[in-house]
Amino acid sequence: MSRTVAIKESIQTVKGYPKKLVIYLTPASKFYWTRVFYHGKYFTRTTKTTNPAEAKKKAVEFYQEVLISATQSNTTKQSTSLSVIAKHYLDSIKRAKRQSAVRNDESRYENGILPFFGEQDIRTITHANLNKFLGYLAQRELSPATQKHYLVVLRKILKFAIANEQLDKLPLFPRVSGQLQTDQKRHDFSLEEYDHLVETAEILAAQNAIVRGVPITLEMKYLIQFMVNSFIRPSDLRVIKHKHITKREEGSEKWITLTHPATKTNANEVQAMPATVGIYKNLCDVHKKLNHPVGKDDYVFLPTYKNRSTAMEVIARLFRKILQETGIQENTGKNLTLYSLRHTAIMLRIVKGNVNTLALARNARTSQMIIDRFYAAHLTTDHVRKQLHAFIEKPSAKKKKPSKTKAQKVTTSSVKKASTKTKSVRVLAGKESDGRQRPAKKVATSGTKVTK
Repeated sequence: MSRTVAIKESIQTVKGYPKKLVIYLTPASKFYWTRVFYHGKYFTRTTKTTNPAEAKKKAVEFYQEVLISATQSNTTKQSTSLSVIAKHYLDSIKRAKRQSAVRNDESRYENGILPFFGEQDIRTITHANLNKFLGYLAQRELSPATQKHYLVVLRKILKFAIANEQLDKLPLFPRVSGQLQTDQKRHDFSLEEYDHLVETAEILAAQNAIVRGVPITLEMKYLIQFMVNSFIRPSDLRVIKHKHITKREEGSEKWITLTHPATKTNANEVQAMPATVGIYKNLCDVHKKLNHPVGKDDYVFLPTYKNRSTAMEVIARLFRKILQETGIQENTGKNLTLYSLRHTAIMLRIVKGNVNTLALARNARTSQMIIDRFYAAHLTTDHVRKQLHAFIEKPSAKKKKPSKTKAQKVTTSSVKKASTKTKSVRVLAGKESDGRQRPAKKVATSGTKVTK
């Protein structure tokens, strides 16, 4: 028996994926291997982990890579294969649609549609297949709203096939059951909770805490502070490079502007809070100390990860560890995520700042409606009581004495000279010791006696 042959008892399939995708052990290695049979050929790779759960995640990634590379290299000969049609559809929308919308469609295709349907002929996709696909999405604990998004992308691909005469008609799509309303209140950190979060990140960095082989460094502390002071989304961490950051100065004011590509809506220039100047400097110092690249074309966050999807996964894991250590979620019942830092940035400006929501929305690359529906959903009148009770301060106007004319000055001078000659007199009256009325006497105010 070859040392590279799979040990039969160790072979495991991956739930929700074709049975041809498996993980297994061999006598030659302590690590799990993954294998997929595709177009008459076996593809194998080591997962470099002894944990079966982690190995299955690696197997899914490997399966997606095999299908995508086969599609891109035209290994799949069948022109009506869903993977081929999808590739042509995604290529066709790259110039016609906003880049963020293209990335969303690609993500849903690669992470859900492709793993399930693979190279299946689109002409064989029926209502029953679509129901199974919906069940597959539900098993992954995706919300009804997210499930609907996957079906929308799949419908677009099939409509593209109809437009190109590769499919006669659409199969009947199932209805997604459950609450599709996504207007959920988004939780944010209070100022005290935010300070506790930052402090915990610093403590864990000092303790050299490690999460799945990745150490928590001060980079996470500055990442948290940067997000709260710049209003950015977590997805922006994926694309921001040093060339997108510009230091600005006007008089005594110093701040940072961000011009990174749009990851969701628009690419408005972002005016970050003045605190980001020091935060960004500290972050660069950390990178230099760790020998991380800090060139103009290097990423600001986790620059050593060229695969930015992996970088985002690592950031999310490290943040969850920091958040877990704070105990904030357990004590408050809040549902807090990395996205909560953006909510915190916006809420702090509403509650503590003096800015209208239109300016805030433009700077945060969103709209007033979204701020009202999501970010400010927890805003109460008590939060803004001081603003409600405040008045616009008017500058106190000092009355200026009218300047005297030359004639008035002469008259005033004459009056002063006359007053020195004749002093004002006050009358004093009283009674004698025996009760008789004493006659009044005129006394000069200067103390000089006045003769009768």
